[in-house]
Amino acid sequence: MTAQDLTNFLAWAEENGIKWDKNAIEVREGKHGLGVYAKKNLEGGFEAIQVPKSIVLSAVSTGIANLLEEENVEGYVGLTLAGMYEASLGTESVWSAYLALLANRTPVMASDLPEDARELMKKCEAYADIETDLKDMQSDYDTIVVPFIEKHPDVFTEDIKAKFFSFENFRIMTAHVSTRAIDVDDFHVSAFVPFVDFINHSSEPNAEHLAHEDVCEVCGALSCEHMDESDESDDEDVEEVPELAHENKEKRAAAKKAAAAAKDSESDDEEDGDWEDEDPENTCDIVLDEDIKKGDEITRNYGPFPNKIFLSKYGFAEIGNPDDTVTIQLEMIRKAADGILNNAALVEERVKWFLDTEDIFIGESDDEDSDEEHEGGCCDHDHEGHEHHDHEHTHVAKEAMADVDEEDEEEDSDDEDDFPRDIMYMDSDGAVDDRILMLMNVLFMEQEQFDKIQESVDVATEYFNDVFLRRDIEENGVEIMEENEDGTEDSKVELEPLTDAARQVRKNVLEAILAVIRLRADAYNVTDKTTAEDDLEALLNANLSGPLFYGGVCVQGEKQILQSGLKHYGDLLAAI
Repeated sequence: MTAQDLTNFLAWAEENGIKWDKNAIEVREGKHGLGVYAKKNLEGGFEAIQVPKSIVLSAVSTGIANLLEEENVEGYVGLTLAGMYEASLGTESVWSAYLALLANRTPVMASDLPEDARELMKKCEAYADIETDLKDMQSDYDTIVVPFIEKHPDVFTEDIKAKFFSFENFRIMTAHVSTRAIDVDDFHVSAFVPFVDFINHSSEPNAEHLAHEDVCEVCGALSCEHMDESDESDDEDVEEVPELAHENKEKRAAAKKAAAAAKDSESDDEEDGDWEDEDPENTCDIVLDEDIKKGDEITRNYGPFPNKIFLSKYGFAEIGNPDDTVTIQLEMIRKAADGILNNAALVEERVKWFLDTEDIFIGESDDEDSDEEHEGGCCDHDHEGHEHHDHEHTHVAKEAMADVDEEDEEEDSDDEDDFPRDIMYMDSDGAVDDRILMLMNVLFMEQEQFDKIQESVDVATEYFNDVFLRRDIEENGVEIMEENEDGTEDSKVELEPLTDAARQVRKNVLEAILAVIRLRADAYNVTDKTTAEDDLEALLNANLSGPLFYGGVCVQGEKQILQSGLKHYGDLLAAI
């Protein structure tokens, strides 16, 4: 990137209504490439950037929006084609200055590494995601992109196709989409949001992206005749919507013209900072969550993702990522349990019961982190490694056991497809997730207890509540207070001693968890005595860069989780 590219972009941004306080922030090169930095101390709540939705680049704002709609090309492929088409227009594109800046800043993705370099990451979970991305990218190009451009030779001439629509062009624009696309609203869905996409990721962000998502899916307006008609009749014929493609452009243009006229009629005595008070609902905004100092980079959180997703989607990984995980396959749990019980039929019976009933007991997380923004972009495919779930248990709710009608059962059935049932996780601290802990207890409880939890919802609820209460107090050192009827806290909760039978169940659970962890750890030669910390130091001194370095971060992170898990559960087993 040249300094002129950035200068041209900033001039373009200002011309197109993107607003920022030039005395407060600046765009410059930093530790992670181009970023946005504070030029002075700024307070929380400060609106750093405001981008009109009229200037975001999406599959519905591009010049070929009508063609993409007619051919039902959407998702990351639709946005990628939109970017490629606008790039092919050169200076005739509305987004020419923005795309020129991107053209000289092609992200280096893990999928760009040569095969021998990717082999170094083969033990890492990200490896499968990267290989899948490569295959899917080629398939999407061959089955979607090529037929699409060949169907419209008047738009995509032979010269244009050769210069701007090769697989290499598609790969590069896909990388831009994967690393930059942001979820905007129900109309644009995922889009390039110039300037906002300069905000880099941090697990401890100081800002967030805000945009009004609930807009008309037909024209993008906050309120319009389409929404009014929808309110009047829920069964409106949706097949008529595609016919409004060109009409939408006219309406958006008219709306922009009316907004501009209204703006001109207002007093022009406003100071530069007054734009922060304007209605934010038509814009994509970056707002500070906390005070920052001069020189600090403005950052946001891209989502609570493990490193394998960061690497395959964004091209980086985070050392010490608090949301990192290690995947545990259900088959590993079956193998470990059968090794202790030597009863495959019993294992299968209880696994089936758990999978059929677990939704009753696993509640959604109450953690605020579960509301973090998950960006759109590339990776629309259902890679098993891209499924990251926060099914975090607090307390089993008896209300969840209420009888459901047929309609609810259908909804539950649909929800079951939201995540793979045969995938579970170890968290960044080495602890197994709630599903593993529950399943292990189901597998090793005595037959009499298993019969009881099958027969009684209340018994099952009480049993699992006790499992998680003991984990919180004994393993995590959480101090839990008894609550009186009036809501006030009284004395600290004291656990009853385990019976001999319960102690044996716990012993078997811990042994099985350790056996499962060893199935993963053996591939890395990890034990509770190895030092993943030394591996990190060696990695930092290896003079690696880009995806190869971040691939090493993924490997080291997984080894650290496995090592922590072996030590943690080994200590618990030794204490019994």
